[in-house]
Amino acid sequence: MTSDDQFFFDYLASIPHDVRRYSEQVADSIDRSVDHAANAIRNTLSEQTWLPSSVRPPMRASQMRSSPRGLTDRVQDWMIRNRAWTAAILAFVGTGCVLLYGNKKLNAKRRKARKAGNGARKEIVVVAGSPHEAMTRAIATDLERRGYIVYVTVSSADEEHIVQSENRADIKALWLDLTTTPSNPSDLHPSLHELRTLITQPQCPSPGMPSHTCQLSGVIIVPSTNYTAGPVATIPPSSWADTVNTRLLSPILTAQAFLPLLTLRNNSSTVVFAYPAISSSLFAPFAGPEVTATSGISAFAASLRQELRLLERGNVDVVELRMGNIDLGPAYRNSQSQIAGTEVLAWSVQQRALYAPQYMSSIEQRPVASAGPGAMRGSSARYLHHAVMDALEPTTVNFLGRKKSKKSVMYVGRGARSYSVIGAWVPSGLVALMMGYHTGHAGNESPSSGSETS
Repeated sequence: MTSDDQFFFDYLASIPHDVRRYSEQVADSIDRSVDHAANAIRNTLSEQTWLPSSVRPPMRASQMRSSPRGLTDRVQDWMIRNRAWTAAILAFVGTGCVLLYGNKKLNAKRRKARKAGNGARKEIVVVAGSPHEAMTRAIATDLERRGYIVYVTVSSADEEHIVQSENRADIKALWLDLTTTPSNPSDLHPSLHELRTLITQPQCPSPGMPSHTCQLSGVIIVPSTNYTAGPVATIPPSSWADTVNTRLLSPILTAQAFLPLLTLRNNSSTVVFAYPAISSSLFAPFAGPEVTATSGISAFAASLRQELRLLERGNVDVVELRMGNIDLGPAYRNSQSQIAGTEVLAWSVQQRALYAPQYMSSIEQRPVASAGPGAMRGSSARYLHHAVMDALEPTTVNFLGRKKSKKSVMYVGRGARSYSVIGAWVPSGLVALMMGYHTGHAGNESPSSGSETS
């Protein structure tokens, strides 16, 4: 048998299979058409009210249980029916988003120091605080990283060594002895003549480069955040004198010393007072030194702010940076801080009987770390650095050409703003109840009151 014969027989053998497949497809198509026609007739007759109920076919469960359409489906149907309105709305929303995003990018805060035309650093910031304090070192390091020339005030060789150990070329020590005063209070302090030279005379960073003049952008006054805690009767006079001198008088004299430099030129500058604010906002008991010092700084800052606004140029702003609990990071945490409550052991027997229970209760409920912001987990240090940069930012003008006023008070850190609102609006009795304080009642008479003259 030839190959042609084999092909012919194979072809004849495949015909029955093709016929069967084609017939099944035709039968399925006929069934679907008949089912569709039957369903259409059934649905049509079931919706006719003139037919008797005995003759009218019942409605299917799928028709009786028509699920309500969702919001997404209705919106899609509306968009299909109203294509023109849909295109107009999308164009409007898209244009608005682009304009909003562009305006946000245009007005975004860079939080970087401005540089001179030759690329050198030109903005100077003085951080007036002890280099032993973690807050002082953290602020100085961040400002240097953002492009400022940072001067940290020192009053001893030990403090100067701490500043030099940072190994930063633009973090420099500035000797400032507040006990040395000029003959005339309006004259420049003897320690500030170097800064005066930097902001008044052109500086050349390297040979061949164009010169530039630096500017004093701000003075950040950071008193120590560690205060003596305890009842007023247990705090020795020497501790009160130290608190007033280092936390209140020293910031005032520092601001006074830098005022001639701040008002020397027309550039915008800022005096920033950074201090803890939780205890002073609540007028917390057993925190007399802290409340006294921080309230005094706040009052002095408010008075100085009004005074500088009266100047003709008015280019110096005064900003209060009220701090809550701030976590400066593991590099600034003090692992050798004193355990809170051990100072009770130094009290007399009578003082422990009078104050110890309430004082120990206040330590457990205290909303702020007794050893400063670095000893208690709080907000990230990033918020502190952003607040400092916002305070140093030069004032801008609006579209009408008027100068925008800078915020006089800024809150940073966990609990700073909330406790300020609580202290201002919530009754003191309710605050004491919230903090776990209990008002003592004289249930037992003291021994001295038992002897009465008859």
